[in-house]
Amino acid sequence: MEKLIIFSPLITFIIGYNAGINFSRIFAVLFSVCAAIFYTSHLVVIVTLLTLCLAEFFLEKFHRNMNSLRRIFNNKLRNLVDELSSLKKDSDTTKLALVSNEKVIKNILHIYELSKDIAAYIDLEKMFSLIVDSLNQQFIIKDVAMKIFDGNTIFRKGIFFDINETIKIPKILENMIHLPLNIGDKYFGVISAKIPPLFEKDAKFVNEISAFVEELNPAIQRAILYLKLEEMSRTDGLTGLYRRGYFNQRLKEEELLAKRSNGRFSILMMDIDHFKKVNDTYGHQAGDMVIKTVSEILKNSIYETDFAARYGGEEFVVIFPKTDPDGLKIKSEKIRQKIQDSEITIGLEKIKVTASFGIAHYPKDSQLAEEVLHKADISLYKSKQTGRNKVTEFK
Repeated sequence: MEKLIIFSPLITFIIGYNAGINFSRIFAVLFSVCAAIFYTSHLVVIVTLLTLCLAEFFLEKFHRNMNSLRRIFNNKLRNLVDELSSLKKDSDTTKLALVSNEKVIKNILHIYELSKDIAAYIDLEKMFSLIVDSLNQQFIIKDVAMKIFDGNTIFRKGIFFDINETIKIPKILENMIHLPLNIGDKYFGVISAKIPPLFEKDAKFVNEISAFVEELNPAIQRAILYLKLEEMSRTDGLTGLYRRGYFNQRLKEEELLAKRSNGRFSILMMDIDHFKKVNDTYGHQAGDMVIKTVSEILKNSIYETDFAARYGGEEFVVIFPKTDPDGLKIKSEKIRQKIQDSEITIGLEKIKVTASFGIAHYPKDSQLAEEVLHKADISLYKSKQTGRNKVTEFK
């Protein structure tokens, strides 16, 4: 029993540490009662009670410190968890931003490459095909139409739909999006596209495609301006027909094409009769009016596949690919008749002019394009030598 009394504080501390401070107090009280009953020595009881009180005091203090440490630890742990959660959230946000930025960078690179490709084209139709392919690749858009106001040129891909030419800002009408082509206040065209059903109500999709087209605007504008400049260098300012230098280039291309495909073409040369007399009588402005009128008759009498050029002064030349010689003779006669029947107003007077024609054919008259041109010129000379205002075919 003496040993139990000696070790009672330690037992009380252990019980309090493992089972709780209240349980240790109950044990201490019970032990004190037992000590008072079984030991008559007041000194032993007093020492035992003091020892138990000290044990309980230190135990409570220990518990208080442990609770304080536990709270601190829990707070630190909670803060750490919050920080980790915040870091994870920031990481997710950063990841989303990186994905978004990656998409933006890809779009920018795509637009940059597309702009370079557009700038490389001087053919509007090829440029349009490039834009359609890009819209399909980026936005799954297959039905597109584009109108260029200068020249009133329209290109279409996919189903037919109306183009809204009056828009000044991107607009959605029903299931169509209409995007103006403009730089500042200058509007030079419009692109209309059918929105895929999946994105009809997706505002983000509409914003993205609007931004895409807006980024392409300068490249398309540059391409159109380059085309106009190219056309100006290729075409004659007075008549709108091609110049002689470009005609020579086109003639070589036509010869190569005919040789590869075992094809044929014809050349028509035309000269306004007594043109010097018109200039001497009415002046050079009247001469320009005559040239312009005759060139308009010529342009309106041939197909788009035919190639007409002002060869020099009052002389014109036309390449007729894959034409029938007999049909060309009839067409030339009709052009000659139209010129003869036309009246040109010069001041208060109305004058009439005529034209002479010469025709030669590839490969019938020669297998060299230059020779065919020369023989068409010989035929024209023969028309002039035999009375003018006639069509002569090389024989």
